[in-house]
Amino acid sequence: MAENNRNLALAWYREDQWQLLLDYSTDSDKLDRTYQGWLEHAEEKVNEMGKDGVNIVKIDINIEEMKKWCERHDKQIDGHTRSEYAVFLAQNNLNILQ
Repeated sequence: MAENNRNLALAWYREDQWQLLLDYSTDSDKLDRTYQGWLEHAEEKVNEMGKDGVNIVKIDINIEEMKKWCERHDKQIDGHTRSEYAVFLAQNNLNILQ
């Protein structure tokens, strides 16, 4: 196992909000159609990155709160902005999952 030397904030979504994410995202065609599909893919990536020495910090994303943040910052909800929002929360020690 590689030594953990990097941290990565990863947006972690809730099953009950998956449809909202699809509805609000301008790039929903790039997202898994189902929460289960996303979750399986996300867990695989977490395991792969962990083996490469990346410490994944899962950030609980509330879709309505993210939408408000995007509106305040005049941003559309897309992959780049979802990542930016997760980093913002992580840097402020907000919504970090154990």
